[in-house]
Amino acid sequence: MFKTITHLRPLAAPAMAMLLLGTLLILEERHFDRNSALLLALPTGVAVAEILPGAALGCVFAALVLQTFKVFPLVLLSGVPSYAAVPLAIFFAAIGWKTRHRWVPPVAAGVFAGITTINWFTDQTWINYIFGNQLYGRGLLRTLTYAFLIFGAFAALNLAAWAVGMAVNNVSRSRRAQLAAESRLRETATELALEQERNRIARELHDVLAHSLTIIVAQADGIRFIHRSEPESVDEASKVIAESARSALVETRRLIEGFSTEFTDHPLQRAEDVVALAKRLASSGMPVEIETTGSPWEMTAAQHLTIYRLAQESLTNAFKHADRAKGARLYLAWDATSVELRVRSSLIGGGVGATQTGTPLAGRGIAGMTARAAAAGGWVETIRGEETFEVLAFLPSTGNGKPAGVAPKDSHTRALEGATP
Repeated sequence: MFKTITHLRPLAAPAMAMLLLGTLLILEERHFDRNSALLLALPTGVAVAEILPGAALGCVFAALVLQTFKVFPLVLLSGVPSYAAVPLAIFFAAIGWKTRHRWVPPVAAGVFAGITTINWFTDQTWINYIFGNQLYGRGLLRTLTYAFLIFGAFAALNLAAWAVGMAVNNVSRSRRAQLAAESRLRETATELALEQERNRIARELHDVLAHSLTIIVAQADGIRFIHRSEPESVDEASKVIAESARSALVETRRLIEGFSTEFTDHPLQRAEDVVALAKRLASSGMPVEIETTGSPWEMTAAQHLTIYRLAQESLTNAFKHADRAKGARLYLAWDATSVELRVRSSLIGGGVGATQTGTPLAGRGIAGMTARAAAAGGWVETIRGEETFEVLAFLPSTGNGKPAGVAPKDSHTRALEGATP
């Protein structure tokens, strides 16, 4: 709506000039002759006032000055209604004024009032007719008093027109600034959404590929050493490699195709899939002991994936940096309002990628886990001891916007098979 008004606004001044001219010609029963010179000149200034405000004010000034020097007919012959065009010209000039010299329109308003007053008192017949008696020769003070009153009336009218024009101009600028700000806000929101999506894809790819490639590399290295001495183990290692590669390909393809757990009730992975995750790591040389307490509650697809990814990343980091021979322990503690995930591993040769207690090193892995947990309403903390490194994650059941509570008996989330209760 505002854009339509903005596009039609330049037509307002010409339309008003034509309406004023037609009205005055009809009311005063005028024809296009010499006595209509002022009537034609002033609406011309109104017509171009918004597009060419400086030229419009110059046109009005020239018309009034020509009347002062009697080039145009005086007031009685030109007609008083013609002066109605002066405040209209000032109004539209104030709307269209774009230069720095904003003092010009109000000064012009005062100058026009002064020239109009002079023109009125120059026409003795008209001024005596207005006041109903012989004004001239009745004293200078009396004449100046009348002149001041007439000047004040015209100045007030002209300045009021300028003030209204400035108000309209300010409202228009404010509206344009608001629309520009809203446009920039939409662009920023779009850019933010794209950046968030890029980060989500990068986080998903990291979680998928880092774990799968870690398992594949470990199994491939093992095959090099055991394919002669333990040929029966090669089949099992090859099966793990194939399963890991196949799983990574499926998840990557879904990710590239725009699959998002935010728009589906069928997650890529479920919380109970950490058992299969632990078995793959165990077959690669790092035993994982799983322990669960409490009863799982019904989760959304995003919550399922969050728990799985947090466990996946924590166990992958332990596999790459910790003492594999000592294995890792995974704890899942459920209560009515939250689930707590702990992954503990043994330090070897400088740690698992953490500095002081609770301060993870920079990197996409731990940073990605922190961002993923925060998106679900939870948090992640790393704890480094003298011999152990622990990842602690907390996820509330209200992270999906639903009231907290114990899941029904037919909950889709089962206790982990093979886990120690």
